[in-house]
Amino acid sequence: MEYRTPGSGREGACILLIRADGAILLQQRDDAIAPAGYGRWTPPGGGMEPGETPRQTAIREFEEETGVRLERVRFFATVTPAEIPELLPARLHIFYADDPVPREAITVHEGLDFQYHHPRDFAALPMNPGTRALLARFTASDAYRGTVGMLQPYRAGVGIIALDRWGRLLLQLRDADLPPERFPGCWSIPGGLIEPDEPPDAAAFREFEEETGALLEHLRLFRVYRRAELPGSLTDVYHIYYDDPDLPEELLEVREGQAFRYWAPHELDRLPLAGPAARVLADFLASTLYRRLFH
Repeated sequence: MEYRTPGSGREGACILLIRADGAILLQQRDDAIAPAGYGRWTPPGGGMEPGETPRQTAIREFEEETGVRLERVRFFATVTPAEIPELLPARLHIFYADDPVPREAITVHEGLDFQYHHPRDFAALPMNPGTRALLARFTASDAYRGTVGMLQPYRAGVGIIALDRWGRLLLQLRDADLPPERFPGCWSIPGGLIEPDEPPDAAAFREFEEETGALLEHLRLFRVYRRAELPGSLTDVYHIYYDDPDLPEELLEVREGQAFRYWAPHELDRLPLAGPAARVLADFLASTLYRRLFH
């Protein structure tokens, strides 16, 4: 059995393909790398070639190993042995995707097998420690939970309209690598999906903190929208909350998306807004609730 020290492998990339039930596609390896060795499970991926970007590597390796070319690939994180002490590559770029790929569409070009495994079953699978730690980090993330949530047939969400002392609205610039139907590169209302058995107001507090690092003290319900009221809505039910915490923009953390910024009402018309956001913001700005705060 071959032994490798952490960080001894070359820079690489991998893709975590997520199924609607939360299972993740893993590859069963046919080489023997200690301690798990032959037959261990790991995400599909491989080493970077000269001139390749990490994304190109991840997509190429996945196609070479499975015969499937993924289209809905998003970046998650880049990790090193300094962050995951037992990681074998010197640097690993982690991507994830939600393309609908049934197991029968996959051809085993490398390794012993490919199978979807749910995180609850990971403990019983042979894995090297670095892989196990990497998967634990990913499955604990909002990226994983949010992706699984978006794959469900029924979705309920929350949006939080946070205002400053001048009545400007805090908006989030969405990631550029989102799937097309999720408004990549557009400005939107901070928020996300309600988790199973979670009250909507609790979801609003949680989502805002997860995205900005700021814990709100108060929230008030503005309105609950149904999908039929919001063309392009990503949720079946959308709970909109608001408050005027006047959070300094420079102290907000960008934990999700590309940026957070305050915008005055008259500036919204020139922004690329995520579909439902334009209607919701227009309704809120025309409401007596907003006028009572700033008029």
